[in-house]
Amino acid sequence: MIQAKKITALTSGLMIAASALAAFPAAPVSAATLLIAEFETTDDSFTSRGSATVHWTSDQAYTQNCSLFVSGRTETWNGAQRDASSLLSAGETYKMSAAVYQESGEPVEMKFTLQYKDASGQAVYDKIALEPVESGQWVVLSNDAYTVPDNATNMVIYVEAPNSKTDFYIDSVTVKGSPAVIKKGDANGNMAVDEKDVHQLADFLCCKTDEIEKGADYNGDGVINAADLTLLKHALMFPTVTPISGDWDNYQEEATGNYLKALQGGVLRVGNTARIRDKIAKAQAGEKVTLGFIGGSITEGGSSTSEDKRFVNIASNYFKNTFGTGNNVSFVNAGLAGTSSVVGNMRVDNDIFAKNCDIIFIEFAVNDQGDDRFKKSYESLVKKCLMQPNEPAVGIITMCKGDLSGNEDWMVKVAENYDLPVISAKGAIQNGNINYNSEFGSGDNLHPGNGGHQIMADVISYYFRQALRSENASDSYEIPNKEVFGADYATAHLVSFDQLSGFNAGSWTKSGSGYSKNGNTPMTFSIEGKGILLLFRSKDDSSYGAVNVSANGTTNKVSSNLRWTWGGQDGNVGYYQPNAGHLDISISGADNGSFMLYGIAVIE
Repeated sequence: MIQAKKITALTSGLMIAASALAAFPAAPVSAATLLIAEFETTDDSFTSRGSATVHWTSDQAYTQNCSLFVSGRTETWNGAQRDASSLLSAGETYKMSAAVYQESGEPVEMKFTLQYKDASGQAVYDKIALEPVESGQWVVLSNDAYTVPDNATNMVIYVEAPNSKTDFYIDSVTVKGSPAVIKKGDANGNMAVDEKDVHQLADFLCCKTDEIEKGADYNGDGVINAADLTLLKHALMFPTVTPISGDWDNYQEEATGNYLKALQGGVLRVGNTARIRDKIAKAQAGEKVTLGFIGGSITEGGSSTSEDKRFVNIASNYFKNTFGTGNNVSFVNAGLAGTSSVVGNMRVDNDIFAKNCDIIFIEFAVNDQGDDRFKKSYESLVKKCLMQPNEPAVGIITMCKGDLSGNEDWMVKVAENYDLPVISAKGAIQNGNINYNSEFGSGDNLHPGNGGHQIMADVISYYFRQALRSENASDSYEIPNKEVFGADYATAHLVSFDQLSGFNAGSWTKSGSGYSKNGNTPMTFSIEGKGILLLFRSKDDSSYGAVNVSANGTTNKVSSNLRWTWGGQDGNVGYYQPNAGHLDISISGADNGSFMLYGIAVIE
């Protein structure tokens, strides 16, 4: 109860003063700092705009040691930009600033700008701040009350020199204002609720500061007063935990010896348990709960002798029989042989989200490889699952080959970043001294046999029980802003060909649910977004050809002759840019090989 004592000591002396002054606090000002980009070690997610090149440098600095250098500008609108859709909200007011420096030898007008789309979908460029900047001097472009226009979407902030093509530096870019997500109790806007919020709210009520966030209105009555301080203090002193039936702290495991060690080693990480505990509590209360599994042939049931021998079925039935109250628990097996997370990220909407899965397990450790195509797709899939409105519990399953190889090493980094559980075949095999060939595998060194499926189901069931232990209880879960490899494709969604704006198949021939390359007339269409992913048939075969994907003057080559594919579905990036916009797309043959296009995923 150390935290409780600290909070009590902090607030007890303030309650009388807070109560007396609660009706007369200062006019609220936002307490949240949404962005501080000082470019000390990275580009802080700023990218080039137009032909400009951006990189951090120690040649000049407004604060500390480094800044961002913008060079190679061939047009006056070229500069440095950052996506701001996750920072800003339409209709809200923010305090924004950016320090700029140029050494052209003469004064140059510098501009801090917001680009956004209006209600009609048209791009609009709005001035945040505009100042003349003397050569060799740092100037801060600032606006203490910039209001984002109503209905603004696809927002980007950038710095430019509208009447000059000179190189320049930027530093200390800041955005202050209410966060897009209002969290109950978050008085200082840092997306956490802790004793710092007690300080912030108490200081506001005592008129020591005029900075406060809407989250300080703990009881939601539209007034920030001493009652909110009392409720916040109580919530921190006595955190609520999702009610769980059963004495799981004293549960006696039936497994012993090496098999118990296998279960323990198989749960490589328990992770944050708030979501899984919530779903289990709902199942115990009789609410409908659906488990979903997405992966390759192992998830599909590869090399098991019957459906009831698959790890998906066994683990789901354990959950149903242990936590369900009849027929309120169901499961979805979205395993598809020969596919990787590149494909999984594109089909998860239809195969998992459309089924309202409350618990999602992801298994692609054998089919994925180690390059960016897979790493970004995998992290995008993980983040996309976490972002769903029903807040599903997400778990990582890392299967392995007969030599215990796979992609667990980098997948664990994703799990660590998002604080997710990891169910590890390698961990179970090694810790339990299990013989892969005779006890786990099916004989092909790729798929588990009945024994392996049973082991993995038992590990998943063991994870459920560990998540229910008090020592592993988590009060809440927040999706981190930090990414490991990049979740650029987390907003990608498959769009049917007839829903693409201005779609013209050209000389491509309709074949089943897709189109096959036939002739030289390109397929054309338009989208609003950051780019597209292609879903196509792929094989390690020279007869499988490539296409050229052109978007707004840029052309990328996408080949369907890829390693580790067997004539099934695969995918790749056709075109991508960091900020959304209008894109005119054409897809044409790049060689004489065959190319079967199954679908287009638009990256919003």
